[in-house]
Amino acid sequence: MFRVEQPPRPDNAAKSTTSEAPTITHHTANGTIIQDQIYVEQLTPDGGITQPKPLILLHGGNIAGDLWLNKPDGGRGWASFFLGRGYQVYTVDTWGMGRSGVAVDTPRGGGSTVEGAERAFTAPERYNKYFQARFHTQWPGVSIHYIDCPLTNRTITDISHKNGSLMDPTFNNFYVRFRPTSIGPKVETIMRSALCNLIRTYISGQAIFVAHAIGSAYAIQASDACPELVTAHISLEGDQSPFQSYIRASEGINDPIPYRPYGTFETPITNPDQIKKVSVGETTYTDRLLSIFSCILQEDPANRLINVAKVPMLFLVGEDSVHALYDHCQVAFLRQAGFNVTFTRLIDVGISGNGHFSMLEKNGDQIALLAARWIEQNLG
Repeated sequence: MFRVEQPPRPDNAAKSTTSEAPTITHHTANGTIIQDQIYVEQLTPDGGITQPKPLILLHGGNIAGDLWLNKPDGGRGWASFFLGRGYQVYTVDTWGMGRSGVAVDTPRGGGSTVEGAERAFTAPERYNKYFQARFHTQWPGVSIHYIDCPLTNRTITDISHKNGSLMDPTFNNFYVRFRPTSIGPKVETIMRSALCNLIRTYISGQAIFVAHAIGSAYAIQASDACPELVTAHISLEGDQSPFQSYIRASEGINDPIPYRPYGTFETPITNPDQIKKVSVGETTYTDRLLSIFSCILQEDPANRLINVAKVPMLFLVGEDSVHALYDHCQVAFLRQAGFNVTFTRLIDVGISGNGHFSMLEKNGDQIALLAARWIEQNLG
């Protein structure tokens, strides 16, 4: 674990120190606490490191870095997959999440209800609120028929707990990991500095980000702040759409809210006065269900981020995830900004049936192999 002493300075050279000598403190009515640390776990292959660049695995919202260690059905996680290919692996708990501790004076987004997790992540096909949901097949849980219900101490004569829903043991193991998420500009500021410090101070070279959902936003921020330290970025359904959030898309509701005034960021990495927005495309329905959202992008000529153009990205989207409705918007925004993005819908390369947490699903290793081959074939 290491700690960030202060927000990044203009030269992006914010200092760091080990957990034995923390310097950021916060005084409360009950005493002094330490803050602004992030937890990092270093994993080394048993057979030795054979790949030239390490991987930094970044989790999404409402979850923590242990997501990468084991799947909820007991299978090996992506950390083990990449260790098996000879990569040094670092898993990170986002500031204010998991083992990084509770954020102070920062908004906290709620976790998720059981129904929300089923509808958006593990069983969208049961709710069928958007067109792609019906194709979801890869959640690794099981259907169970109960007579005695242990939660209520009642005898239930006829109830079936379906795959991906409450009482499916795999769903339960997944859902108990959920927790509130720290959100807001302060999180982006600290994570940008912390990730650059992780690579600069502890890795002493370059690294590759593998990021899920909102973790991808932090990887992009770091790619802009210290591009000389970032070799590439693999994004698994990077979080939301530029300038707005389709927060109710998994309910089949087209009601976007303003979000991230700087495109895919809450903190500016360019002059916000230069950003002019325009609506692109149309929201479409298939079989009377939402299937594609329109986008808000920059007007041409778009403001470009010179640093991020140096960091190639592989952007992956599952066939049945709610992100299939709007992630094309983020890709278009990133390309406007200068990113070299390879956009791959998994169904287009023969990988079908995946929701938002594809790394945890039955064919998750196929997706990890796709990412590994992209790294090894394109980055040497």
